[in-house]
Amino acid sequence: MVNFFRTEEERKVTLTQKEHKKILEIDPSFRSVSEAIYFDNYDLPCPVSVSIATKDNRMVTVVLRKNRHGDVRKEIQMFRALKEYGLPVPEILSEPFETEDGGYAALYSLLPGENLQKLSMRSEGDLVLAKNLLVEAVMQLTDATDFIRKHGVSKILPNTTLMDELEALGTKDNQWLREKIYQNAIQQLQQILPSVNASLVLSNGDYQPGNFLAQNGHITGFLDFESPSFQDPLMGFVKYPIYDLYPLGRTDVVKIFLHKKGFSENDFHYRLALGCLKILKGEIPVSGGDTEMQKYRGRVVVLLERIGIS
Repeated sequence: MVNFFRTEEERKVTLTQKEHKKILEIDPSFRSVSEAIYFDNYDLPCPVSVSIATKDNRMVTVVLRKNRHGDVRKEIQMFRALKEYGLPVPEILSEPFETEDGGYAALYSLLPGENLQKLSMRSEGDLVLAKNLLVEAVMQLTDATDFIRKHGVSKILPNTTLMDELEALGTKDNQWLREKIYQNAIQQLQQILPSVNASLVLSNGDYQPGNFLAQNGHITGFLDFESPSFQDPLMGFVKYPIYDLYPLGRTDVVKIFLHKKGFSENDFHYRLALGCLKILKGEIPVSGGDTEMQKYRGRVVVLLERIGIS
């Protein structure tokens, strides 16, 4: 895999004293930490791959996971429940511990396989394989909904409807509410979404391809459950056109999922419009910013216009 965004040096991690201590406490055979490096070369920080030398001269790799956009304590509870259900998730090697900066971290086993983002970038054939595996993985995850609903872990999972997400946009700090295109889209969705009755499904909150692992054409891992919820079944896919996720975002992966689950393209357009409004509020200023931000704003606004909701 070519390193497109980060150098090997930039991916190196210096462990804190507490992290170092917790890692060596996992197993009495662990002697010393040889290397700690971020897994991915984009969107840092992310989980850390830690290589450990053992007393019998073997090398072992574990995963150090810190809070990013959610809570690893919640993630651990989800992993335990999903393991009961039968999905391949990491083994928990250490209970969550508080870090020096007041956050939390956990230590997991390393699952086999590579993430679908890397697989999709290898060749045209691998892109097709990654596309189909992504749809399969999301369907496996949503199939776990009934089990998780009946499990004790469901108590920590919010139920987030489309109307909940739309209403969350109407806060005073949302400067986009003064923009005509934004106002029009909200008004249209206020008329449309109350009649949308798709059942909520289990979601990890992020269907990006780096969160699913595969090996030999089979899904081998489900990752990133810091922010799980019961969510609309299509909202996890809106980031593909919004973020222009390359290369999977330029395939028919969303259409395949829609077809398999019996949704229309219009069904997706409503969610995509809502996703654009959420991104504009949460990540993009109404004006200003550097060249990259201006391009980002322009792309999302144009996408919202093309959907036809506004």
